[in-house]
Formats: sequence, C-alpha cells, structure tokens
Amino acid sequence: MAFSVCWLTSCVDLDITPKNILTAQDIYSEGGIKAYMAGMYRSLPMEDFHYAANSSSNSGYFNTLNIWQLGTLTGEMCNEDSGFGQYHRGGYWGDGFKLIRQANTLISDLPNYPELATYASAWIAEAKFIRAYVYFQLAKRYGGMPIVETPQTLDPNDESVLWIARSSHADTYDFILKDLDEAIAGMPEASEAARANKYVAAGLKSRVALYAATTARYGHDKFPDWEVDGVLLQGIPADRATGYFKLAWDAAKLIEGHYELHNANADKVANFAEVWEKCDNSRESMWLRKNDYLMTTHSMDALFSPVRLTTTYGGRYGVPLDWVELFDGLPLNSEGHFSAFDEDGNYLVYDNCHQMWDAAEPRLRAQIFVPGMEARGFRIDVRSGVFNRDIDPDADRFKKFSIDDGATNFNYRDGQTDSRIPEKNMFASDNSRIITQNNNNTESATYDDIPGMRIFIAGLDGPKMKWNGQGSTMTGILLRKFLNLSMPLASVKLEESMQSWIEMRYAEILLNRAEAAIELFQSGEKNYQDIDMQQDAYECINAVRDRAGADLLTNKAELSSDPAYTNWTKPGPKGQGAWVEGPNRALQILRVERYKELANEAKIYWDLMRWFTFDTQFNQTNKRGLYSFMFTKGAVVDGDGLPDGKYIYDAKQGEHYCEPTTFDRNRYYEGIPSGELQNNPLLQKNRNQ
Repeated sequence: MAFSVCWLTSCVDLDITPKNILTAQDIYSEGGIKAYMAGMYRSLPMEDFHYAANSSSNSGYFNTLNIWQLGTLTGEMCNEDSGFGQYHRGGYWGDGFKLIRQANTLISDLPNYPELATYASAWIAEAKFIRAYVYFQLAKRYGGMPIVETPQTLDPNDESVLWIARSSHADTYDFILKDLDEAIAGMPEASEAARANKYVAAGLKSRVALYAATTARYGHDKFPDWEVDGVLLQGIPADRATGYFKLAWDAAKLIEGHYELHNANADKVANFAEVWEKCDNSRESMWLRKNDYLMTTHSMDALFSPVRLTTTYGGRYGVPLDWVELFDGLPLNSEGHFSAFDEDGNYLVYDNCHQMWDAAEPRLRAQIFVPGMEARGFRIDVRSGVFNRDIDPDADRFKKFSIDDGATNFNYRDGQTDSRIPEKNMFASDNSRIITQNNNNTESATYDDIPGMRIFIAGLDGPKMKWNGQGSTMTGILLRKFLNLSMPLASVKLEESMQSWIEMRYAEILLNRAEAAIELFQSGEKNYQDIDMQQDAYECINAVRDRAGADLLTNKAELSSDPAYTNWTKPGPKGQGAWVEGPNRALQILRVERYKELANEAKIYWDLMRWFTFDTQFNQTNKRGLYSFMFTKGAVVDGDGLPDGKYIYDAKQGEHYCEPTTFDRNRYYEGIPSGELQNNPLLQKNRNQ
C-alpha cells in the first residue's frame, strides 16, 4: 500500500493545466493543489464512457473502447459482444489504494502549510470526498475493507508495518459516511461541473447509505454473513438498516432547492433527451466527467450508433423488449407483456412504421430510435421482414405465428410443426407468405417483387439473424441515449466523441429519497422529520414521472405493501413491471422507475447487487425482441427512396446473441485479489474464495 506521490494525470475541466509529476514544492501552492486534485478526479473509478467491463487492464476503467457494458447483464441493453451479459471487471484494488494514499497525503500535510490556511479546510474536505468515493467502490465489491487514514511509510526492515486487517462491513460504511459528513461540512456550495461540492457529497452520501441499508435488510438471505475472528466482513446487522435509510433520506433532502429536474422544453420527448444532450449547462447535472478533444475523447458514437450512422463499427446498442415493456403507452396484456392484437386475437395492423410508438411514454421515445425518425441525415429503417404483395393488410388477418412465453427459442425461418402455430405455411420455403432476412443488409437482401420499388427485407437498420455478421439491430429496437446526433457522419469515428458523462443528476437523488422514504414507512417510521414518508415518496416519484411524460401515480396508497407482480410462470399477481423484482408493490414501483429513468447510467447493475435480486431476476432469463413486418401491398416510397407501408408487431425471444442470462450468486461479493492476500497476511479472505 506504499505509493509515492507521482504520476497524476488529468484532463478534468478545472481551468488548470495538470502536471504529470508533482513534487512537494509543486503541490503546496494554490495552483499545485488544483493540479493534484485534478489528477485524483481523473483517476476516480467511474463506469463512464471509458469503462469496458471485459477489459484486461485497469480493472475495466480508462479504456478507449467501451464495447462491453454492464447493462448487458441487467437487461438495460443488449450487445452482440456480450450475448450472455457482462459482469463488472474484477480486481480493482491497487489503483484504489493509490488514490486513497494521495488523498491521505493532502489530509495529513495541508495543516503544515499555514500560508494555505484560507483554502486548506475546503481542500481537506474535498480530499475526504475523494477518499470516500474510492472506498465506496471497494466496499460494494468486497465488503469490509482495511481502513487507512494516513499515508503509510515503508520500513525496509519491517514490512509488517504496512499490514492492516479488514474492518467490518458496517464499520467500513460508517467510515465512508463520516468522511462524507466532513466533506459536506467543509466543501463549498458551488463548484465547476467536473468537481464536487457539498451537495454532490450529500448525493454520494445518499447512495452510500442506501447501499448499506439495503445490504443490511436484504443481504442475509441471499449471501450468508461472513465472520472471521469476530469481525463481520460480509454482511451488515439487520437492525442497522433503518438508521442507514434515515441517513440516505436526510442526505437527499439536503439537496432540495439547490438542483432541479430539467424542464426547459415543453416537448416531453425533446426535454428528456436534453438531460444528456445539454447536460453541460443543466441544473439537473450535479457532477460531470467532462471530455476535451485535445486531452480525452471516447468512442460512444462510433461503437453504439446504428451502422449507417457511423463510419466504423456501430450497431452495439440494442434493447430487450422486457425493458421497453416497463414504459406507458404501449399495447400490453394484463400480465404486462406486449400484445398488439384485436378482440379476435389477430395482429393489429398499423398504418405506418411509427404509429405504434406514437402513444408511448416520451421518456422511452427519447431513449430509442423510433422507426422513421431522422438522424444524421438518414431516416431510421427498421423491420424484421415483409409480406408478399398478395397479402392484403386491409383484408388478410393473422393469429400469432410465433411463441412468446419467456422461455421458448422460436425461430421464424425454421419449418414449424408446433400445433400452437396455426399459420405453418407462412414458413414454408416453397410457398412463403412472409420473408425474413437471411443475409446482411446489402443489396442481396432486397425484395424486388413490386415493380419500381426496392425493399430491403429487414430495412437498412433492421435485425440480422443469429448466424449473420456484426452490426445488427439485435432485438428490433435501437437505443439512442447518450449519442450525439448533431455529430456529422464523417466525424463519427473511434475516439472522436466528447460528450460529458453524468456521474450524478438530481433525478437519481429524488429516487434515492423516495426509496429511503418507502423503506422507512414500511418499517414503521411513517413520519420522519415530521414528514409523511409515504406522501414524500409519492411526490418524488411523481416529480420524476411528470418531467418524463409518464402516467402519474394517482394516490400515495398505490405505494402499498401488497405483493409485487410476478413474471411469466412464477406464482403471484401479474401486471406491468413484473420483470423487475421487488419485495412488495411500493418498492417494485420504485425499482421500475429507476430502471426507466437511469437506464445505462451504470446505476442499475449496482442496484441489483444491493437489492440482492440479481440471481432471481436473472435465472436463465431470455432477452426478448420486438419484430415488425411490413405489408408490401400498398407501400409507398418516400423522398429518400425508402418504403413505408402498414405494419404488424410480433414479440418473442431474441435470436441474435440473446442467450439466456443467469447471475452467479457468488458474484454478490468479489474475492480479495490473491496478490494482496500474499502481500498482507492480515487480510482475511471472503466467503466465496
């Protein structure tokens, strides 16, 4: 754990030019401290646009290619490079303790420089914030950690002076929360966007306290507590949960009035898209990691844009239907699953490619490429197949011709013999009535049955099937969140994107507050700080929903302790949102809200870890897709030469790299790195190693 103070690189926007090698003389001046701070901020382990969960270096952090995303394991997105889903990259330890040492150096040394007394207390508070952030990343991976509060000095004759045993899981969180309390007390109220202030520290405190509280409440049943030599290394006593929930609520409440939800645009779709498109100047953005073309860029647009909207790679940004079904305004059955059928059980026929999406929740339409929308000079052209021209959309009707039961691997192109499929002849190769794609989206995949009209069977952006090449719309739905659609096509290359990463925004704080309030209410703390906790949660959730154009809760009583909805064949009540597990309806509603609001922001993965629902929500769980089919009869060509006709939509299991996902229960905690166990005999192993 002994590290010299050196090699601090930075590109954080702090109005300074960071230095690579700093001596004590360099550091202990106003400019030197800012450079030192900038280096620590740049090294913070954020799962941002540079995080690649499958990377072999830097524990996943600070990569130029971020193809492997945490959201592939949680159902927020799907990716052809992570068909089974991707765990976080293990082994983050040494770099964390290097940062801790750097923070400890400032905390210990600054009082020795009276000429810096004007700034010292704020800098010390900021260093404690950074130390808390790093310790939190370690604690949620390993549990109890060795607590190092001062820089260690190596004795060449006695290396044991560096050995420190792990503190308990609860004591580690208490140490982090103490640091954050001191940061809140000592940091200024305002700061540059890339730098924390007292309210950012309060936001982090709400995260940390929620993690500790839910670990105490839910962790024991899923991962047995692990005690060594009387120290509870993994697991927090259940009677600590309520206290931590109170700390989480208090911290979130403190931020009220200092940040706000972005509501600058009356168009709800555009307004929600602006949350990230205009994050640099938004009152919702609490803490950003900014990028600059001269210093640090990333590859979000090149990797995740639809193939036609990038000069290289692309197509790694699909979304499973299960996530889409969480949103309001889509045709769903009583169990909450997509079901676009009329009263006779026939597919509903939509007039064009976008009609089905028009009534969907604005928050969903802001995060996906709705078919027909314009982007970078192209119109999104997505479908899964076409009907022959002898099929009349105004006369011919079809019952469901696929299986959507959450388990069956149904393939459109195989000959079908299942008695549940009434239209078997739709798949007969000698008399096909529907044509699905069987090649890449090239001219060889066109369908020329209508004179003068060339129709790409799966559209120019549509899904390829399982055996085909890369760059596909895996589930029939493309994500757009975070993409810079104003970026000229010629510039969409690797390491050319510069949009900021939002590490913390006010919507998360409101949802943290609502979760803590629900937990307190259900624990018997119906009024805390003279506030009705159920009412407070109701108002926080509705504030987030109202901004997003979602249906509002009509009464606080909806946040009840009634049984949560259950999915597919699981026993229990059925309804929308059942895909997201919760101990009761109130908490399920809250967790669904987090899934919709914070998708792909590296929050849900750790939510599932702290809720301890990962292993049951994802147990041989299939990724489903939504596949549209266009009637060629009556189709017209627009000004771009693309066809648009009437459509039906079919839901079923995805085919392209959508293998079932299962979470390994042993992954709730990570094993202590073997090298650290060898270097420090006082370190105790975790249960799962």
